[in-house]
Amino acid sequence: MPAADWNETRRGLIAALPFWLGFFPLGFILGAQASTKGMSVPTAAAMSFFNYAGGSEFAAVALWTAAPPVFLIAFTTWLINSRHIVMGMALSLYTKNLSFGKSLFAFFLMCDEVWAVSMREIARKKDLGVPEDECFNYAYHVGAGLGFWLPWTCSTALGAFLGGSLGDLNQWGFSMAFPATFITLIVLMWPGFKHALPLAASGAVSALCSFWLASHWCVLLGTLTGLTLAAVIAPAAGGNS
Repeated sequence: MPAADWNETRRGLIAALPFWLGFFPLGFILGAQASTKGMSVPTAAAMSFFNYAGGSEFAAVALWTAAPPVFLIAFTTWLINSRHIVMGMALSLYTKNLSFGKSLFAFFLMCDEVWAVSMREIARKKDLGVPEDECFNYAYHVGAGLGFWLPWTCSTALGAFLGGSLGDLNQWGFSMAFPATFITLIVLMWPGFKHALPLAASGAVSALCSFWLASHWCVLLGTLTGLTLAAVIAPAAGGNS
């Protein structure tokens, strides 16, 4: 890899570091909960290594039994991760020049935080006047992705290894890391009040549904609400410009 790409990869890794305070304890809690459900350390680590999506992993652990309901776990995971379809579509506008192999790896590494970090980098380049088809920085994206993926897997494995002997870690308030991380992402990606209606409506619908529905349905309905509003508002905004 050229020296310039190594520098960009390192810059992506550095961009991921501030989030460690949030997702490392969260991964530890995930591993600890998995161990109490009977998951072995390799199983818990493999879940984070291959699935790499915290919300759906917590749902999978909650549903885990001695004879796991595989279809229910797979369906629930898909519902919660459905937001990644929308995120992937947004990112794909800038990845058309990548080879098939690089595209697969880039989108595998795309969790919520990596998507936000990469999209912020794309926005920075667009502000500098870089053509849109050159705004995606693959090396930077990979650095940020590895900066989340590997520590997330390690924290889950460590939690599974040690967590069973530590009792309920939620009593220490570590579970606040999850909403705190997503609040940080909203701040990073805030589009301004003029364009925030889909984001606000999505959050409001998800929050309202949480009083009656399971979390995976809340995520799906919030996602669909945001998509619908964005599809309605975008043509109207274009017509008014």
